[in-house]
Amino acid sequence: MDVTFPLLGLTGHAYGLCTTVGALFMLVLMGIFGYRKQLPPGTVRVFGLIAIPIGIIGARLAYCLLNYEIFIQTYENPWLMFAFYDGGLSMTGLLCGLVLAAWITARLMKVRFAALFDVMSVPLGLFIACARFGERFTDIGIGKVVEPNGITRLMPWLFVQSQAGINIEFRMAVFIYEAIAGIILFAVMLWLFFASNKNKNARQGDLGLLCFTIYGASQTILESLRDDGHMLIIFLRVAQVAAALMPVLATMIFAKRYRHISGKGGKRIILTWLAVLVCVAGLIFLEFSLDGRITWGAPSMLRDYGIMAVLCILLCAMPCSLYHTLSRCLYRQDHMNVSIPQAEDE
Repeated sequence: MDVTFPLLGLTGHAYGLCTTVGALFMLVLMGIFGYRKQLPPGTVRVFGLIAIPIGIIGARLAYCLLNYEIFIQTYENPWLMFAFYDGGLSMTGLLCGLVLAAWITARLMKVRFAALFDVMSVPLGLFIACARFGERFTDIGIGKVVEPNGITRLMPWLFVQSQAGINIEFRMAVFIYEAIAGIILFAVMLWLFFASNKNKNARQGDLGLLCFTIYGASQTILESLRDDGHMLIIFLRVAQVAAALMPVLATMIFAKRYRHISGKGGKRIILTWLAVLVCVAGLIFLEFSLDGRITWGAPSMLRDYGIMAVLCILLCAMPCSLYHTLSRCLYRQDHMNVSIPQAEDE
C-alpha cells in the first residue's frame, strides 16, 4: 500500500511528505537551538543543504547493500538501485548520513563537531516520529499477529486490522509505537538540552551520545516487533543490531572518559561492561527464542518481550549512569578548584 497524490503534474508520496515535514521541523528547531548554543550564523542552513542529499544517499545505500540480490536476481536490473524515489530506504543509513553531514558542516564552518552533533540530536526524535508516522502509508512498520484481547478492544488504534471472512486479524502497528518513541525521545532531549545550559560542566557531544543511546535501546525491541521483512539477514534485522550497538558505543566512550577523569574506576568499569555483555547476550538469546530457534519452557511472546524490555532499559541505563557519575566528578573537581584558592587567600 503506497498512498500517492498529484503534485504539480508529478506523483507525490504520503510517506515522502511526512518525512519532508519532519525534516523541516528539525531544521527550524536546529536553528533555534543553534542560536542558543551560539553556533555561527548559517551553520544550520549549510547543514540542511548537505544533510538532505547525504541522508538520502546513506538511506538508499544501506538498503541496496543489504538487498542487492533483489536488484540483480529478481529485478535483473542493478540500475534500479538509483531509483531512490521508488521506495527502499534505511533509517539506520539515514542517521549515519546525518552524522556524516554534521561532521562535514563542522569542518566547513569551523565549529566543533560535538557542538553541532548536540544541536542536531535534540530535535532528531521529532523527525523520526514524522518519518515513522509516514510508514502507515506504506507496507512497512507492521508487526506480528496478536490474539484478540483487552488491549485490542480498548485501543484498537495500536493495531492494524484486516478481515478474512468473519475473522479479524490484529497485527502490531509498530510504526505507531516508533512514532510515540520518537516524540518521547524529543521530549527527553528538550529537557536535557535546557538542563545542560544550566550546567557549566556539561561537555559538548554528550547530548548526542545520550540521544543515540536512548534511541538505540528503544529501537532494539521495536525492531524485534516488526514482521514486514524489511532489512533482514536470515531472521536478524540489521537495524536491530545497529540499534543495540549505539548504547554499547556510548558506554565505551563514557567509560574511557570516566577512567581518565577519576583516575580509577576499575571495578566500576568491569561491572558496567559485565552488565552490558549480559544484556547483549540476553537480547540475542531472546531473539532466537522469539524466532523459534531456541525453546525454553512454553513459548510466550509476552514473557520474551517483557524480559527484552527490561534488558533494553538496563542497556540504556549503563551509559546514562556513567554520564551521571561523570557529571558529579566534574562538579566536585570544579568545586574543589574554586574553594581551595579562597582558603589560601584567607
